[in-house]
Amino acid sequence: MQQLFASQASAPRLSFPPGIIVGALMLGIFLLDIWLVESENMPFLYVLALLFGVLFQERNDVLLAAAAATALTLSAAVLRQYEGIPLSLHPLLFGRTFSLVCIWASTYLVLLIQNMRQEESARHEELQALFQHAASAILVVNGNGQIVKVNPTAEKLFGYSAEELVGRPIEVLIPKRFKRVHERHRSDYRLNPRARPMGTGIDLYALRKDGAEFPVEISLSPFRLKKGWGVVAFVIDNTTRKENEQRIVRQNQQLEQLAIELQNLNEGLEEKIRQRTQELEQAKNELATALDAEREVSELKSRFISMASHEFRTPLSTVLSSAALIRSYAERGDLDNIKRHALRIQTSVNNLNTILTEFLSLGRLEEGKTQPQWAVTDLPALISETISEMTPLLRPGQRIDYHHEGERDTPLDAALFKHVLFNLLSNASKYSPEGACIRVYSSIDEDRARVQVLDEGMGIPAADQKHLFSRFFRATNATHVQGTGLGLYIVKRYIELMGGEIGFQSEEGKGSEFWVCFPKEPLPGEQAESA
Repeated sequence: MQQLFASQASAPRLSFPPGIIVGALMLGIFLLDIWLVESENMPFLYVLALLFGVLFQERNDVLLAAAAATALTLSAAVLRQYEGIPLSLHPLLFGRTFSLVCIWASTYLVLLIQNMRQEESARHEELQALFQHAASAILVVNGNGQIVKVNPTAEKLFGYSAEELVGRPIEVLIPKRFKRVHERHRSDYRLNPRARPMGTGIDLYALRKDGAEFPVEISLSPFRLKKGWGVVAFVIDNTTRKENEQRIVRQNQQLEQLAIELQNLNEGLEEKIRQRTQELEQAKNELATALDAEREVSELKSRFISMASHEFRTPLSTVLSSAALIRSYAERGDLDNIKRHALRIQTSVNNLNTILTEFLSLGRLEEGKTQPQWAVTDLPALISETISEMTPLLRPGQRIDYHHEGERDTPLDAALFKHVLFNLLSNASKYSPEGACIRVYSSIDEDRARVQVLDEGMGIPAADQKHLFSRFFRATNATHVQGTGLGLYIVKRYIELMGGEIGFQSEEGKGSEFWVCFPKEPLPGEQAESA
């Protein structure tokens, strides 16, 4: 490798120019050929003179020397005398033919050598130009790890001059903490030298003259010469690339962080949108509920006003007319008619009282002021008492049959239950014809108390049954019968307060059956007292 990067080979430097030396030799040979040496081999000495033509730099100089040797050889043949008698020209030229062939053969050989030397010089110049002007730093190291040659880029990169580096160990360019490891790697590499390209994923660092470390990439190319083996190292400063990589890593980290933040923000926005949507949906539902409630209240007001005006006007009209008639019958002493109209007044007042009671009960229920008062109650006795109170109010010919099975005592709110039963019996009487029989059944078992009221009335149309427990609802076939439409709504609310259930079966024109059930035990948290 020293020969590869040595200074360009040049012809040996002599005291005299090569042309003078070759010319002097040829002139000497020419004189010897004419006068002194009598030999046919004398012309071959021109071949030896021509071999000095390898010292010429130009091709034309070699050809000129060959032409001169040819001319001198022929001239010597002509001028030379043999025993004082000149020879004929033809034999002289024929005798020198082989010498001329050798002269020009040697000329060709010299020209060939000159061409080879010029080509080698051109290759050397190219290699030297590549070495001197390469963008990468190049270091040539021998088998002992000593720096043999460096190019200008390496001088600039490491801060040393070539004279400071040549002959020194390569470890002078290695950071101190890596020197021992590098020496071991260099020994291993010497045992198994191989080309190592750049970008092998190894983080390498070099050391400048001022002590600064910097990242590098190094490729190694081993070579072998007669004097031994060595390594050509190509070194690239990797500082900018490392900085770019670190910048890219930081940017990627920032992008990842930004992506995470964006994702979190997006999720947060989605959650807020979801919550806002739910709030809007809830507000929409609440508004719809409020509107429905307001609409219902408005309808209830209208229905209440219509119903109240009708229900109050009818009994009041009856009272007024009966009172006027009683005054007239009193003047005549007609006691029978007076009693009859007094009964009408009493009935109308009872109806008004019922209406007011239902309104008051509805108000207490809506305000949450009605709470059950539990007590152990004799159910058959309470039902019989209610039937007794209801009997005077039955229509002509109507009667109530009652039957009980099982135990007698059960926890109830007696007042609420009495209101429930009275309402059911009153409905059974109002919607049944005169002379009808109303049947009441009650039973108490281990789990519950059950009461049934059966009538033979007009029944409930199938289309109206689903609305039967709504406020102010009147069946389509019962509009001619006095009522507020609140009774069954209040009944259902009272039964639910006591933890019970209410149900019915009805067929229009055949009568109805209403049943209520109560748990045998009071609701959790309630304590029943002995009635």
